[in-house]
Amino acid sequence: MINNILQRLAEVERRLSNIILIGTIMDADYDNALVKVAAGPLETGWLHWVTARASHDVDYWAPETGEQVLLLCPDGDPEMGVVLPALYQNPFPAPDNRPTVRRTRFADGADLSYDREAHALKIMLPEGATTALMSQGGIAIVGDVHVTGHITSTEDITDHTRSMQTDRDIYNGHTHSSPETGAATSTPEAQQ
Repeated sequence: MINNILQRLAEVERRLSNIILIGTIMDADYDNALVKVAAGPLETGWLHWVTARASHDVDYWAPETGEQVLLLCPDGDPEMGVVLPALYQNPFPAPDNRPTVRRTRFADGADLSYDREAHALKIMLPEGATTALMSQGGIAIVGDVHVTGHITSTEDITDHTRSMQTDRDIYNGHTHSSPETGAATSTPEAQQ
């Protein structure tokens, strides 16, 4: 009887010590959103990682091999575990130290941050990066806009007075009175 109690107690202690483990991603199956985790001598089978949303709205940000994570094991059973990314570690420290900042830094050098105290959103992309913003319903910008570089449009550009095409039409069709004769001059030779 005492042996049975000791065995059961040892099993309870084992399960209790396995409820939450710190581990490292050792392999990933990104097609199926699964990872394997090494936690000390334990190496898990394929497990799901925790994400912010996984229903009609879906969030995806996969943990990577070598990333430190928490392994949450219901009933202390690693086979039923889920992986909670991630923990800062010496090779991968926190990208900021201010509690008012949300910041994401990517391995290619891209950096995204919002400072709620300064009311500042900053997005920096590495050399050669591109940005595509698609909004069929339109985009509204409230505030001054400064552009360093060229602006290209496949359609007409309009300000509060008129469009650039209307300005071209006015320029291309305008005439002046000749100072000598008072007669109208011809339209400009260089059309826009």
